[in-house]
Amino acid sequence: MGCCLSAADAGGELHTVSGTHQFTIRAYSQTKGIGSGKSILSRYFTVDGRTWYVRFYPDGYHPNSVFVAFYLQTLYKPHCRAVRAGFTFQLLKPDGTVAYSRRSDRPCSFDRRCNSWGFRVFVTREALEGPELGVLHEDSIKVRCTVDVVNSCWKNRGGGGDDRWASVAGGAMAPQSDFAANAMRFLKSGRAPFDVKFSVGGRVFEAHGLVVAAQSEWFATALYGHGGEERWAEAGLPCVAISGTSPEAFEGVLHYIYHDELPEELIKAHGEAAMTRQLFEAADMFLIERMKQMCAGRLRRFIKDDTVRGIMDLAQAHSCKELEQACRTFLGRRRP
Repeated sequence: MGCCLSAADAGGELHTVSGTHQFTIRAYSQTKGIGSGKSILSRYFTVDGRTWYVRFYPDGYHPNSVFVAFYLQTLYKPHCRAVRAGFTFQLLKPDGTVAYSRRSDRPCSFDRRCNSWGFRVFVTREALEGPELGVLHEDSIKVRCTVDVVNSCWKNRGGGGDDRWASVAGGAMAPQSDFAANAMRFLKSGRAPFDVKFSVGGRVFEAHGLVVAAQSEWFATALYGHGGEERWAEAGLPCVAISGTSPEAFEGVLHYIYHDELPEELIKAHGEAAMTRQLFEAADMFLIERMKQMCAGRLRRFIKDDTVRGIMDLAQAHSCKELEQACRTFLGRRRP
């Protein structure tokens, strides 16, 4: 991801931070049929200290739409300061050149009322899949999203000759908070003592209770909810025993919690199909919805004649409508 900074006018200034995120929609044919209004998420990326991601709607935003849709979304709704940002979505050819591009006509306000903006009518599926654009290659599509965060402010030359940013409203404008990033960096450094242990299949894992609870309602309830903290403290146990998942899958869950991404090395080491299935089940067990959806997206790649029934059973068992629909779509196309 690239990032740049720009400013203009010495009095009332525009402070713009731009970032670009490029990703690939793989197994595109298997994304069709998940249903209108259902989206596939990109990985998270950061622009101006804020976390963003892209939503792709292969079956359209509205029912019976012939258009695919792309939306840009912030991870959390801004509670203190609205963020104004323009954005561009580009479809790339296999050689990286731009085949199709659409840009927002103005900076949009990402605030408490709305943290998602995009194009409900981006491009028709027929054009997306057709040879004229030439963006569908080996069942994959490359997409580039550019975000331009715009902050209106002026420089206030105060005592001591220092330049200080002030908000348009007249109050001091502090830089974007980096508390979350610094907190995670510190926790992963190993200097913060672990305060909880988990025993899974004979292996013991150490973690920070607040970190795992913040990412998972299952952990929040087990450690702190409904008197959980008191029971845990009274029992005086060295660790919390967990059943129903494998040590490898639990290791993957902790990796996701601390890194906000799937454990690629673990997946490669244990086989992508088998390990992704285990991670999908674990994500459902520990109520980590985004991780579950990421695993479901990967499982779509393995939908074949000899696997579709098993994957559909898995989707139904764990209430994943998108994955179940992908399997039904595959079965529908297979019929003569």
